[in-house]
Amino acid sequence: MASEKTKVGVIGCGGMGAAHVKTLAEHEAFELVAGCDINMAALDSLPPGVARYQDPEVMFERHKLDLVCLILPNHLYEPMAGLACVHGADVFTEKPFGHNLESCRAMIAALEAAGRRAWVGGQRKYSAHFRTARDILCGMQPDFIHALFTYFWAPAFADPGWRGDRAKSGGVALIDSGWHVLDLLSWLVGDPVSAFCQLSYLKSHPDTDDKAALQLRYRSGAIATVTISYTLPKSQLELTFAAGRESLLLNYERLALFEGAQETMSVPATRDEPLFRWMYDELVKARAGSPAAYVTDMYRAERIMAVVDAAYRSAASRRKRRIARPARRS
Repeated sequence: MASEKTKVGVIGCGGMGAAHVKTLAEHEAFELVAGCDINMAALDSLPPGVARYQDPEVMFERHKLDLVCLILPNHLYEPMAGLACVHGADVFTEKPFGHNLESCRAMIAALEAAGRRAWVGGQRKYSAHFRTARDILCGMQPDFIHALFTYFWAPAFADPGWRGDRAKSGGVALIDSGWHVLDLLSWLVGDPVSAFCQLSYLKSHPDTDDKAALQLRYRSGAIATVTISYTLPKSQLELTFAAGRESLLLNYERLALFEGAQETMSVPATRDEPLFRWMYDELVKARAGSPAAYVTDMYRAERIMAVVDAAYRSAASRRKRRIARPARRS
């Protein structure tokens, strides 16, 4: 007997939301029931037969949803997650999980009180060679990590929109762009205990951090240096993990393992990987209770947001800051 499909609604159907809509509509484990967006044109991404709304409360009232996907500016996640809790739906969001640590923890408290769960997207770790890297790193204990993530987002210079309003976005380089790297590091090697950070800001938008230089220290004594920018012309993601003479290099193109300067293993990236499809495959596993699912749950999201919080506090004070422990739960 086939398992019952998860009834899902999407709030935020334009831009990145359209990719989520397409994946959900094609995935055999989900039934895309409804979509919601204040912009009517964004609702054109929905397939025929899927209900369309501009008011999320009306959508929830008319449909019994198992899951709602929130693909929105991150300051809107908390009220929408609260609405999902009222109507008994689990939550999946794009990164980051809220616009600050306080908002993240408020969502978790509401979800726990309602007996609901949440997960956070981040597609890169589903690549096959990234999964292989995780298997290798389980047998390594890195003492030094270097991470670089850059790309070019042209609107930053002209009008960053809500991202340029710190009260809404919480920042950019660290909380938004940086989430990709911090999520990967959490998944690959665990969570750090302290952070030291320096930021640069756009002259035309002094509330917008566009570059970050971050140093993290781990309980094992390992340190990580992380460089992040979303205003440099070249798109790069590269991570290096060193453990004595052994090191692992990971980027968009390949995974490579070294002994000293001698390359001992190379795994090329697979072209045209269905990363969104694989992300939702992992979400299916997580909702079924599998502890091995790769998707980031709300508790890992909280730990990542704690790193972001410590980094911003460090940049403001120009001092190293300890990373807040997860909130105590009953």
